[in-house]
Amino acid sequence: MYFLGKYGKIYTYQFAFLGGIIMKKVLRYLVMTVMAVCFAIPGINAAEAATVALLPLVNNVQGDELANQVFYKQAMAVLNSKRGFVMVENDKLTAVIEKETAAGTLPSEAALQAIAKDGNADIVIAMQLDVLEDNVIMSSEENKLQLDLQGYAVAYNRLTGEFYKHRIYNDKTVPEAVTARWDWVHEEWGRSVRLEMDRILSGK
Repeated sequence: MYFLGKYGKIYTYQFAFLGGIIMKKVLRYLVMTVMAVCFAIPGINAAEAATVALLPLVNNVQGDELANQVFYKQAMAVLNSKRGFVMVENDKLTAVIEKETAAGTLPSEAALQAIAKDGNADIVIAMQLDVLEDNVIMSSEENKLQLDLQGYAVAYNRLTGEFYKHRIYNDKTVPEAVTARWDWVHEEWGRSVRLEMDRILSGK
């Protein structure tokens, strides 16, 4: 009885020891599997991200190069703030854009479709600026500035087949004194760019 009990205890300890090793291996395997899946998810999201082609601004405001810089900066800020989109730039796309667009003219829906297809882009966005200035409104109480901002935004979504076109227009009025220390006109232009980009990428 003693020997059976003794060996029985030994065998129990051995089984317990082996069981512990197996459980550790199983847990380690599960942890490694979960980590592998987690690391793979960003890659999957990146592969499924919609590619966006942002065309150069059609700037019809003579001498205003700053408007181009504001356009690109604000458009990229919105693009980078939204998940699921990635900017695409390459020689092939540039060649297609040059082929399908004309200086001083906003591309048509057909041109945007061709750029999306031949340039392999999911979404193509273009904007045109025609007027950007402010005018003084004289008053006995206080002078005011009235903004004159006019242009257009267009886009084509190859994934949905939808074409977007919207007139950009802003004629808001503010007291002249509050604009003395900042570039009110270009800030409003930047605001319009962000609004249009948000609408296009949100599908509104």
